[in-house]
Amino acid sequence: MKRIQKRALAVSLLVIVILALTALYVTRWAVHGGEWAGFSSNGDAFTAGRIRAGTIRDRDGETLYTVRDGEGSYAGDDSVRRACLHIIGDRAGFIGSGAIFNYAGTILGYDPVNGLYSADGAGGVLTLSVDAGAQKAAWEALDGRNGAVAVINYVTGEVVCCVSSPAFDPENPPEAAPDDTSGIYMNRPLSAVYTPGSTFKLITLAAAIENIEDVFDRDFHCTGSMEVGGGRVTCTHAHGDMKLEDALALSCNCAFGQLALELGGETLQKYAEQYGLTKRQSVDGLHTAAGRFDAGAEGSLNLAWSGAGQYNDLVNPMAMARFVAAIANSGDAPALTMVKETTRLGISYDHIMNAATADKIAQIMDYAVQRTYGPENFPGLTLRAKSGTAEVGTDRPNAWFVGFIEDPDHPYAFAVCVENAGFGSSVAGPVANAVLQAAVE
Repeated sequence: MKRIQKRALAVSLLVIVILALTALYVTRWAVHGGEWAGFSSNGDAFTAGRIRAGTIRDRDGETLYTVRDGEGSYAGDDSVRRACLHIIGDRAGFIGSGAIFNYAGTILGYDPVNGLYSADGAGGVLTLSVDAGAQKAAWEALDGRNGAVAVINYVTGEVVCCVSSPAFDPENPPEAAPDDTSGIYMNRPLSAVYTPGSTFKLITLAAAIENIEDVFDRDFHCTGSMEVGGGRVTCTHAHGDMKLEDALALSCNCAFGQLALELGGETLQKYAEQYGLTKRQSVDGLHTAAGRFDAGAEGSLNLAWSGAGQYNDLVNPMAMARFVAAIANSGDAPALTMVKETTRLGISYDHIMNAATADKIAQIMDYAVQRTYGPENFPGLTLRAKSGTAEVGTDRPNAWFVGFIEDPDHPYAFAVCVENAGFGSSVAGPVANAVLQAAVE
């Protein structure tokens, strides 16, 4: 009798293990089935390494890429093709951030019931969150200059624009090796890092608001330079006496150098990490490049410059867009996606900033637009912004412009960086205006 009981127990345990493993398999199949079906060695899905069928569209239904029987074609507009190259991908597969590779299962039309079966042979449809018109506007505004443009919806986390330059026409690809050094295969909004220049003053500002009790009552004085540790922090000119709001609007290096020295490197490091600027951010499983913050020794010239966005500071454009999205969203940074909202489940947020701090910074960014950048340069847009002119060891600095628009119908945050192009507001500002105007149409 005992032997029968032991055998029954063993059989019961075996059944439990089988059911558990079956449940695990079914769960993984439901979650990852599309990835398995879209594996490049699947002969039912790929021909010579190319997807057999499917379509990629923008958020408004404009076709960006379509493929039948392994033969793919891109949008008819040359500027749209170039602007969307790094989010669609190239036929050779050199661009790792492309949707052709990363969303293969959806493009092929996979579903758990029918698998890859498509009665008409057309495959599936992937609807991206990007706006083809905004992509084209950003590409044309860059006008052949290298750089990155990122626009995200700070409520849903959808990436509305992701443009990288240089690029090429995927219908007429260059005869270049995969290790090409020109940068044409790099998706700069995701994979590049840049010296942030004065855009980093937003981080120093946040730290000052939360750690220096009387910071709004202080009078800052700028003579055009400030001696620190045997060196000098310099400004474009003497700003004279000013309050904190004016220090940001005028982008005074001396004022923010003073704040960095008072806050200390450990505090600035903590805030840069808290706001996600030194970490890799995920966009549907794709990861941005990690930024960097080296504070420099306490009381040093390097520490002063790091608080003003120089020294060894590095920031990824998409991570910067997510940071200013949190300012717009009362401290909540959304999870980022390239897929249109209606095709995914839920929206998640990271609360990275105190709501009161975020709202105060937004007010100061508004003041910067009113005093320095000129609202007339951004017609119809309720803009909150900060420029940056980042010295990078060449004759011409990198130009930054970051911020967001307060518009419940178009809640867009943005980051623009134009390489070796000049001053932030005069170079990157018009690029931001062009893409935002197109995005809100």
